[in-house]
Amino acid sequence: MSQRFETHVQFTCPQCAAYASTAVDVPEPDWGGAERMSDLNSEGETEVQCPVCASLFEAYVINSAGDCEVTLKEHPETHVSADTAFYSPEEDDWSDYVLPDDPFSIWKESFEQAQAYLETHGSDDGGALLNRMVFSQHVAALEAFLGDTLLKAVLADPKPLGRLLAGDRELAKEKFTLAEIEASPELIRDRVSAYLADIRYHNLAKVDVLYRTALEIEVLKDQDQREKLFTAIQHRHDCVHRNGRDKANERLTVFTKAYVSETAHLFRMLVERIDTAVSPF
Repeated sequence: MSQRFETHVQFTCPQCAAYASTAVDVPEPDWGGAERMSDLNSEGETEVQCPVCASLFEAYVINSAGDCEVTLKEHPETHVSADTAFYSPEEDDWSDYVLPDDPFSIWKESFEQAQAYLETHGSDDGGALLNRMVFSQHVAALEAFLGDTLLKAVLADPKPLGRLLAGDRELAKEKFTLAEIEASPELIRDRVSAYLADIRYHNLAKVDVLYRTALEIEVLKDQDQREKLFTAIQHRHDCVHRNGRDKANERLTVFTKAYVSETAHLFRMLVERIDTAVSPF
């Protein structure tokens, strides 16, 4: 299991001028050497990626007992609002993960069960807990489909694997010696698997870049759909991290039965389009 020490930031992207909301890694304090809460300080280099246009910004973060300040190095005038630093939920150990034969069928089963539960037990109250739970499940199912589908396609065909190795900036940094490759013939595939497994698949801008790079499939193809998807992902963050409240601690009432169902069908259109496009791989 692994966890990341991070803060959640909001800012207006200097590149695309869109409102951006995303997680940013924070250097961990020296927990063992601290005698008081005021000693739990850390600072260092980090990176901030816009979830809308996928632009990557070098940044510097100062963490003082959990309160964070994040500055974009090349855009110091950009105001970045940062939450208290925290550990992310534990991530699964993917070393023994077995890819499903048909990610679409697993997504479909989740979709149908969640919708049936919403239909039977859902409420017109936009702040209802059950509605939020169903909504969050739909987002989780979408993330799982996107991740499993991409990884399965990349590992099944050397062409998308090669495109990803050549076009992804993080993978392009990897260096292996001939001895390492000889000792582990599956080294490259294993490294790509670990890299793709570590992606946060609710970061749709990043997912779009990966799909376009490896599979030549545009995830965020329709502008109207794109905006609705980004809004839904922000709502998902408010459900998971703020118990259905926004940044100002105001209770969100958007999660009506109709909105949850409408968003679920938006996800369905996206999943069906991707599944059709990825079928040749």
